[in-house]
Amino acid sequence: MRESLKVLLVDDEPETVRLLRKVLQADGCTVIEAADGQEALTLFAHESPDLILLDIIIPQVDGIEVLKRIRSQDPVTGIIMVSALTSEKLAVEAMLAGADDYISKPFPLKEIRVRIQQATDKVWLRRETLRLQNELETANARLRQLVARYAPPGVAERGTPASDVSQLTAERLKITALAIGVRNVIRLAESAPPERLISTINQHLSLVTDAVLQEHGVLDKFTGNAVIALFNAPVRQEDHPLRAIRAALRWRDSVQSTQITDDPALRYGIGIHTGNAVVGNVGASQYTRYTAVGDAPDLAWRLQEVAEPEQVLISGYTLAQVKNLIEAKHVGRVNVSGRAEPVDAYAVASLK
Repeated sequence: MRESLKVLLVDDEPETVRLLRKVLQADGCTVIEAADGQEALTLFAHESPDLILLDIIIPQVDGIEVLKRIRSQDPVTGIIMVSALTSEKLAVEAMLAGADDYISKPFPLKEIRVRIQQATDKVWLRRETLRLQNELETANARLRQLVARYAPPGVAERGTPASDVSQLTAERLKITALAIGVRNVIRLAESAPPERLISTINQHLSLVTDAVLQEHGVLDKFTGNAVIALFNAPVRQEDHPLRAIRAALRWRDSVQSTQITDDPALRYGIGIHTGNAVVGNVGASQYTRYTAVGDAPDLAWRLQEVAEPEQVLISGYTLAQVKNLIEAKHVGRVNVSGRAEPVDAYAVASLK
């Protein structure tokens, strides 16, 4: 039994109350008691118990009605119905109304303790699920704030409504694409608690969004372990190769300084390439989103795949645009998937 469990015991039979109180207190629970349905509703509102042991036949408001009223406002608190009635129809009604369990009197002490533990486990699971949902909503709200602050007019991080397609028509451009791949996420998912995995992913996505949007880039593909960002589209930027590199370095520095995770297996690669692409809205008539198709995003993605952990790899063409502005080392001609010939790759060390 978990510590600090608060139990509301609702029953008008003194002997049953005495027995259950003894069992619960022996397990370290705080017990509050109600002898009728109305008192139970009042105590529930003021005490916020973790678990309710609720008799069905009680004065003023019967147990089924108490169950329905509580469940209409609280889906988390554990509720076990306790009754001397053995009606299968009544048990089904209670479960459909939201009860976690139904126990018939008289009951063995061992059984009631097992049922209480099972219901308590459900309560903690529901609370943890709500906590994780709140964390995710908070992270998403932060991303929306960053998009609203930094994104170019008419571009939304999660897409563009179909009614606005005319504002972002397709065109062929020279752009710079930044690709970031977070590696070994599946391994972390297998070994870490789900709340740690969600927290880690949310922090990565928040940091990369901040870094890209501060350089007025556009988030293209955005998943749990990968991001592709575009620069020079739809708003023209003469220094788009440098903007992509600055965003990559800012994100790398942020990840290292915040120490998002202590799992040594979680690493990432970064690739940047300046090249041609067709950019515009892609999708169905109901919904489209702004994206890029072509050499720039493709090679950027291939470069991040072969990059060493924490390494920022740029193509030779990108280097030519910024060679007087950054410190970079030639790592050789590397083989990337989808290319017949190796490509020159350079590891960025820092800005000059």
